[in-house]
Amino acid sequence: MKYVGAAVRRVEDPRLVRGAGEYVADIPLPGSLYAGFVRSPLAHADIRSIDLGHVRAMPGVVAAFDAHDLPDLGRLTRGEDELPDTSSAHQFSPLAVDRVRYAGEPVAVVLAEDPYVLTDAVEAALVDYEERTPVIDPEAAETSPAIWDDAPGNVVERYEMGFGDVEALFASADVVVEGRFAMERSAGAAMEPRVVTAAPGGEDGIVVTIWDSTQAPHNVRDQISAYLRLEPDVVRVITPDVGGGFGVKGRIYPEEYAVAALALHLNRPVRFVATRTEDLMTTCQGRGQIQYARLAARGDGTIVALDTRILQDAGAYAPSGLTVPFNSARHSMGPYKLEGVRVRVTGVYTNKVMTSPLRGGGRPQGIYVMERLLDRLADTLALDRAEIRRRNFIPPEAFPYDTRFPTGPATVVYDSGNFPAYLERALEAMNWPELRRQQAEARAAGRYLGLGVIAFIESTGAGSEGARMTVRDDGTVDVVVGSPPQGQGHATAFAQMAAERLGVPIESVRYSAGDTAALGWGTGTFASRMGMYAGNAVSLASQAVRERALELAGEMLEIAPADLDLIDGRIEVRGVPGRGIDLGEVAAEAARRGEPLREERPFAPRPMASWAGGVNACLVEVDVETGKVEILRFLVVHDSGKVINPTIVEGQIHGGVAHGTGNALYEQSRYNDEGQPLTATFADYDVPGIGEAPTMAIEHFETPSPYSPEGIKGAGEGGTIGAIPAIVSAVEDALSPFGIQLSDVPLSPERIVRMVQARRK
Repeated sequence: MKYVGAAVRRVEDPRLVRGAGEYVADIPLPGSLYAGFVRSPLAHADIRSIDLGHVRAMPGVVAAFDAHDLPDLGRLTRGEDELPDTSSAHQFSPLAVDRVRYAGEPVAVVLAEDPYVLTDAVEAALVDYEERTPVIDPEAAETSPAIWDDAPGNVVERYEMGFGDVEALFASADVVVEGRFAMERSAGAAMEPRVVTAAPGGEDGIVVTIWDSTQAPHNVRDQISAYLRLEPDVVRVITPDVGGGFGVKGRIYPEEYAVAALALHLNRPVRFVATRTEDLMTTCQGRGQIQYARLAARGDGTIVALDTRILQDAGAYAPSGLTVPFNSARHSMGPYKLEGVRVRVTGVYTNKVMTSPLRGGGRPQGIYVMERLLDRLADTLALDRAEIRRRNFIPPEAFPYDTRFPTGPATVVYDSGNFPAYLERALEAMNWPELRRQQAEARAAGRYLGLGVIAFIESTGAGSEGARMTVRDDGTVDVVVGSPPQGQGHATAFAQMAAERLGVPIESVRYSAGDTAALGWGTGTFASRMGMYAGNAVSLASQAVRERALELAGEMLEIAPADLDLIDGRIEVRGVPGRGIDLGEVAAEAARRGEPLREERPFAPRPMASWAGGVNACLVEVDVETGKVEILRFLVVHDSGKVINPTIVEGQIHGGVAHGTGNALYEQSRYNDEGQPLTATFADYDVPGIGEAPTMAIEHFETPSPYSPEGIKGAGEGGTIGAIPAIVSAVEDALSPFGIQLSDVPLSPERIVRMVQARRK
């Protein structure tokens, strides 16, 4: 039966919608202690003293520690070093030792047997601080007081990337457009805040078992084992159901180190459950980037060079170097031909929580700036905004396309795509001429409609992934993958892949993931990577098991394997109906021989990433009196290579566009001049609800990746990457009668009203 490409209903949904999911906070561990963290109320201060004596005397409190009480709470962690091009900068310790560098940084931990006692005990801690001047504005960081004594100018790192003679290309250009573009900090805002539980011991010599709401359990294992000076194979990390990740749970946090260390020190299970305020204050934030960019072009609209300076607000620590602007830099070209690119990156420390990859991981910023510049170029040359893109797309026959943009020892190579076709499909599906006519009529009646059309490209994948498949004697098939899902539909998609490539009913496939003891390696679920990486690994393991099963069945039936078919879990002799053997019987025979019917296969493509892409188009209406933006129509033409399950891909696109809508119009993690978070509850931090997320149409387009045996490319972040510039382009088009150019997001109603009022004056 054909499963790959079919809209199979998600098998994980019934359990979750019935409320039968099991999250970290649901894990029953008798004798557990609750951990609560005393957090700095100041963004930048020296710690004069910490008095926990009164806390320790409170009924129900078991222990309380600061960084000096327990060495494992005060040592610096190591860097995660995600990319070879980025250095590991200043690390954090589980508890701040002598100085705090952002509001909410943990300075002490309290353990109690009751969460309500714990709340009172944490508030009873006495900490004496000597306040320092905080650095809040990243553009002023290099001339502000030092956050780190050994980081002059508060600079994390600088680097430059690119190719071609950019200065000469700009000097000979017919037209240059430029601007300053800011994408404010925003939160992951997952439904489930960060949660971690650790218990001493475990099966098979495990020293500590950790249940963690994380996207990367193997990274948590490796980081914590190194920190606690343990071998990785004695630390087990289990990821049960995860209520959202969005990239920020792909990091490791101070609380994870602390909970593991405390469980071993106290020889009891320890659990930390963040409150919503703790989550919004102390979970890594995304975006936080400013670009100063210019684009050079010929008089006919052909672009020739891009020059951009990226300023990344890194926050108080940078354990992974400058991952986010690195991704922004290598996406800065978009799907367009250029003769030269120069990207200069500077990361600066500020007294805010760390920044991190957040759905798109730097890709949205790079695409956003190019698309904004193209709109300005089209307006300058009096060209239609769709036409400016049409004139500059990389042609489909040029793929795989070597951009010449350096990334480590190699260059960025786009593997496949057909952007002219995406654009034409989008314009046709939207009926672009008719929408322009409606826009003109609306303006005559005093209504402000706007049209936006943009193109995006997205690197999908990094690292490697593996899968193990085992056939049991009852004919069921176990598929184990290292990295866990957070709603992406892995249990369904990978069951589809396994069932079709092996030749069994999909109902017989059982899927599991996210347990470092079950499969010892995995990179993590982020960067739109799991469909391509784990999907291909499952395919390769399935085909290996199939070959072994046919060989063994051939021996059992005394038939050449080439004359056998494996269909719906039964191996039949081709052309001889009724003569055959069930797959479970073959598995039983393999087990009797001491060679279980089991195969494990890795997948790590070269080049590392595949490149998804597409075109977004939308129609909006702007109320210039209130600043409200209503999205009337939204279309996504999306190419993620071979689609395993179109329903799952559409779900990813819907979620991504909703996320992009939030970034474009609502979401901003704000701070005052003293570094105090102003958006630490959902009363202050705005996320789009069901009424704000746009209804959309989706057109699938498949150009299979030549670097993927199954032709798969990623699909998780493209909705976000494309939605932000599409919405901003449409809003700017709506406000064109006022001559307004839009650069920064989010476009809050207040910002829109102020711009309109300024133009009216």
